[in-house]
Amino acid sequence: MSCSGSGGGAASCTSIGNVFTATGSVTNFAATTDIIIDTGGGLATVNVLRVKVKWTAGTATTFTPRLYNLAAAASGSINMQFEGSSTAVASLFDVAASGCVFQTDTSGQFFLEPGPNAGADNSFTYEISYEVV
Repeated sequence: MSCSGSGGGAASCTSIGNVFTATGSVTNFAATTDIIIDTGGGLATVNVLRVKVKWTAGTATTFTPRLYNLAAAASGSINMQFEGSSTAVASLFDVAASGCVFQTDTSGQFFLEPGPNAGADNSFTYEISYEVV
């Protein structure tokens, strides 16, 4: 397995053993725009270990990060696997996840939604650590 990220910005991936960390930055993000985290294979089960998101520019005043196992899924749907707390734009969202185990889509992808509360001009940096189990 490998990993990559995409969806509007540069992404890179590192791994230590079975733990992968996808990092990147994105621009011009609206409330429901997704970042693709690709595990590098077909259907996989992932255990998300840590979610870090930092707002860097835009009109939002808060953001609420979410993870989905389906592209363009809606908040509160069965495909939402993780929902963070509303975070002020001046703050770093940094959560060590516990029990966030789920299957990716059939392409081996899952999706990070930074979740700004306003605007379509928001920029973020992110770091997602996970293992394929």
